[in-house]
Amino acid sequence: MAISGFATCEYSTDTAKLISEFKESHQTSIADVMASAMLDALQNFDFENCIFVPIPSKRESFATRGFEPATLLAKALARRIARRENLLVPVVKALSYKHSVADQASLSGKDRRTNLIGTMTVNGSYAKVIAGNRVMLVDDIVTTGASLTEAKRCLEEVDFQVQGFVAFAETLPRNLQKLRARTD
Repeated sequence: MAISGFATCEYSTDTAKLISEFKESHQTSIADVMASAMLDALQNFDFENCIFVPIPSKRESFATRGFEPATLLAKALARRIARRENLLVPVVKALSYKHSVADQASLSGKDRRTNLIGTMTVNGSYAKVIAGNRVMLVDDIVTTGASLTEAKRCLEEVDFQVQGFVAFAETLPRNLQKLRARTD
C-alpha cells in the first residue's frame, strides 16, 4: 500500500541538525521555518475540505519531549495556509499508537517497514470530524515511509480518504544515496 506525497528537502547533515534542534533541544519555533518550506511543496494542492492529520509520536518520545513534532508542524502549516489562502485547514490528532513499539532509529530498513504494521488506531471521537474530508498526513521526516503507510492503512480501514503526505525531509534509499555520492 504505497502512499504518495511531498518532502521539501533531502535529509542531510544540515537538515539533521535543524531537526535535532527542533525535536531534541525543544526549539519549537523552528516549526514555523519548516512549515514555510513545506507550504511550497503543497502550492498546487487544493485545501478545500481537507484536514491535516499529524503522525503521532510514540508515547516514550512524547514523555521525553513534551510535544509532538508533527502536530506542531501541522499547526504551523495550517496557520500559513490560513494567511495565504484565507482558508482554515483543521489539524486533527486522529491517530495514536495502540501500544509501545520499538524505536525505528535502531532498526534496519526491512524491520522499520514491518515494525509499525497494525500499531496505530483512529481515535473514535474524531471519526465525525474526518468524515467527508480529504486527509493529508503531516510528518517531520520520512525514512522508509512505514509510519505514513501505517497511518494510511489505519485511516482507510475506517473509510477515510488519504490524499497523501507532506514532510519536511526525506532520506533517500541507500542505492540513491550511493549514486548521489558518486556524482557529487
